Amino acid sequence: MISAEEGTGEIGTDGGSSESQPVELPPEWEQTANDAPMTAETFRAMTLSDWIGRFGALVRENMRAPVRLCGKLCALLMLAAVVQGFCAGRVSAELGALVEAVSALAVFAVCAAPLLGLTDALRQAVETSRTYILSFVPVFASVLTACGQPGSATLYSSLFLGICTVMADVLCRVGVPIARMLLAMHAAGTFSGTPALSQACGSLCKWINWLMSFFAMVFGALMSLQSIFAQSADTLALRTGKFLVSSSVPVVGGAISDAMGSVLASMRLAKGTVGFAAIAVVMSAFLPLIVLCAIYHLVLSLGNFAACAVGSTKNAALLTGLADCVKLYISMSFFYSLLLTMGTLVMVLLGNGGI
Repeated sequence: MISAEEGTGEIGTDGGSSESQPVELPPEWEQTANDAPMTAETFRAMTLSDWIGRFGALVRENMRAPVRLCGKLCALLMLAAVVQGFCAGRVSAELGALVEAVSALAVFAVCAAPLLGLTDALRQAVETSRTYILSFVPVFASVLTACGQPGSATLYSSLFLGICTVMADVLCRVGVPIARMLLAMHAAGTFSGTPALSQACGSLCKWINWLMSFFAMVFGALMSLQSIFAQSADTLALRTGKFLVSSSVPVVGGAISDAMGSVLASMRLAKGTVGFAAIAVVMSAFLPLIVLCAIYHLVLSLGNFAACAVGSTKNAALLTGLADCVKLYISMSFFYSLLLTMGTLVMVLLGNGGI
């Protein structure tokens, strides 16, 4: 049972209060907090060694497939280098170029399946987070209202929810298909020997990253400013209510006003606990994907280094393009997880400084 320890006790006619009692949370608030993969209490109790251990376990869990891909790439590049060296010394250069093209095709065939799997994992993470947020927002809005922040609750359940839903649709219906298209375009540019196509893919990746960075900055500024204005109105309303109660109720008006502040403080403790649940769920959906993409990017970068070392220009260009695609997956994952966590964190932090 999650409870706020700063609850109020019975108020006597002399204006004092008895020893504070814990305030029990509504079942839906408690259920939301307990359903998260990590509670706020566990998060606060974790030390640096605990975080290092968790991150190491996460990396180990996601190492198997990238390591297999690394082994396949090394074998293909070594075989291609041996065959090309044989062709360069004994047969025509055209056959050597054909061998390099075939090796590049084999490299793409080996890399295509896991990279397409990353796009499926990205779409699944976005859809999972969107589904959770749709059920979380009404609960957290009720928490904000109970904390004396009805304006913030309205902002969270309208602007924040609308933007996150639209961005999820854009990523799933536009972003993921574009990411898959870029894989094919990089392969086509490599096999056709058209540098302009690969350069166009690189420019498109840069523009997508710039757009996501710009929108994240605009979203953060918009949420922060509107939250500050909403919090100012909520604070004014609460102070007015406390003044009216303390001045209009004889004898015990001041005690009731103080009790209101104590109850609100208890509710704000609950706000942090419930708000952390959303952040934990979003991180559990995207952090493994980001780590897996980072490992794949490292593997492809090492493959590019090996291809350059053996003089395979087509393979080097192809692996560079594939690494750029994986970097785009990381940017998309970080972008959407940042939207969800930033909006929720702003709501948690505002209004905790007292009335």
